[in-house]
Amino acid sequence: MPIYKPEGYDTVLARIKEEIQLQKIQMRPVLSEEQISAFEQTHQIVLPEGYRRFLLEVGDGCDMFGGCNFLPLGAERAAEHYAEPFPFTEHEIEGDEPLSDEFWEQVQQGTLELIDIGCGQTFQLIVTGPCRGEVWSLCEMGTQPCCQRQDLLGWFERWLTDGDNVDYYAEFPY
Repeated sequence: MPIYKPEGYDTVLARIKEEIQLQKIQMRPVLSEEQISAFEQTHQIVLPEGYRRFLLEVGDGCDMFGGCNFLPLGAERAAEHYAEPFPFTEHEIEGDEPLSDEFWEQVQQGTLELIDIGCGQTFQLIVTGPCRGEVWSLCEMGTQPCCQRQDLLGWFERWLTDGDNVDYYAEFPY
């Protein structure tokens, strides 16, 4: 799934909602504009439009990936450096060495954790910087965009299509 453009959001959201109903996925309730604005004001950010629309029209997260939680907007997260700019535009893999403290701090700037799938791997929504709106993977080896690059709507739609067999890295050129 690609990075969708705002003019395509209505169509994509309709497909997502239809697939959620078909699969009988229990979404958390949608949020109000006031709830989203309060989060944005508290954290001094503006959430990407695709994610805002998802929260307003689809729901505030759900259970997915074999019981892992797609976190609600207001969930407590390990790092909350949302307003700091996300410094990467390309993958940054550190190899066999554990991430340095400095790298770990940088890689969490400007991101909102969406889901922790275990074994130190999370999916993060980039909320600041040039890759704003994209979903990236973060693990003990580094960070990379989900391939092909995709926004929250594409990331979620791909999960709906592929379920627990989703491979967000199939096209990644290591």
